[in-house]
Amino acid sequence: MSGGHFYPDYAYHKVSGFAYEVEQEIENNNTGEEDCHNFSPEVIEYIKSQIPQMYKVAEIMRAVDYLYAADHGEDSFMKVVKEIEEKYL
Repeated sequence: MSGGHFYPDYAYHKVSGFAYEVEQEIENNNTGEEDCHNFSPEVIEYIKSQIPQMYKVAEIMRAVDYLYAADHGEDSFMKVVKEIEEKYL
């Protein structure tokens, strides 16, 4: 399986990369490190709660790409997206 129908964008990589970068920024919040931010705990908790959704969307985007690239049939696509949905319950 390679996907690639929506190549060269592979937008799902951008979404998961964004989520990863946000996780790194959260770790540096209020550390006093250069270029760190000082967001309130309320803001950080909200952003943390959204990170799994970002990863979920990226995984579904990848499955859609595989479907349109004919790497998935409809049955295997539905199986994969159901597994993704369950993973993020």
